[in-house]
Amino acid sequence: MTNLKTLFLTAALLIPLSLVAQNPTSSSGTVQRTYKVQEPAPKKSTPKARIELTPIYGYSLNGRVDFYRAEFKMQDAVHYGGALAVEVMPGVLGEFSFTQSPTTGRFADFAEGITQNYDININYFQLGGIKELKKGPVVPFGMVSLGATWFDMKNSGVDDHVAFSAALGGGLKFFFSDRIGIRMQGRLLLPMYFSGGGLFLGIGSGGPSGGVGISTGVIAVQGDFSGGLIFLF
Repeated sequence: MTNLKTLFLTAALLIPLSLVAQNPTSSSGTVQRTYKVQEPAPKKSTPKARIELTPIYGYSLNGRVDFYRAEFKMQDAVHYGGALAVEVMPGVLGEFSFTQSPTTGRFADFAEGITQNYDININYFQLGGIKELKKGPVVPFGMVSLGATWFDMKNSGVDDHVAFSAALGGGLKFFFSDRIGIRMQGRLLLPMYFSGGGLFLGIGSGGPSGGVGISTGVIAVQGDFSGGLIFLF
């Protein structure tokens, strides 16, 4: 009988202790629950935009300007400058470039038989885009740009000329590492002139109509071939 009483007393003590272990309470008797805090997911890093800085050196085919009885022939010469390109989407870069070709222009008047030489710097300021055709250590690309050409006349008494211009080209990039490469390219350069414009208005059987016309042409067909060391950032 004594053993039976001892067994009941032991069971009476163990049951409350097991309940306390499963549901711990504070000193005030409130049940405390343990919650697992979920750590926030790590933020995905945004890929850094690629920047390419390329000093440029090459050779320019500077062409000539034809007049009614004369011509102005600009001698072919070296050019130098630089380009800064920023990747705006995978495989597409926006680029600003500047090149200068110091040369001599020879004006010849066929009717009068007069010739005169002029020192001139041909400066190209271009803003455009580059499309890379594939990825890898060797990257072919195409390019198109618009901007201005400044014919900087160095002789006194001769006015400079600034013209709207466009450029088309392509080339290859050779990458030796993640930071260094070589760029080789060729461009067709088209400085243009605008000879005038007009506005017309009229009324016909179909109702009123109107329009704008602008006359334009190419001053001289030019081109260049160049290369440079690419620095990537």
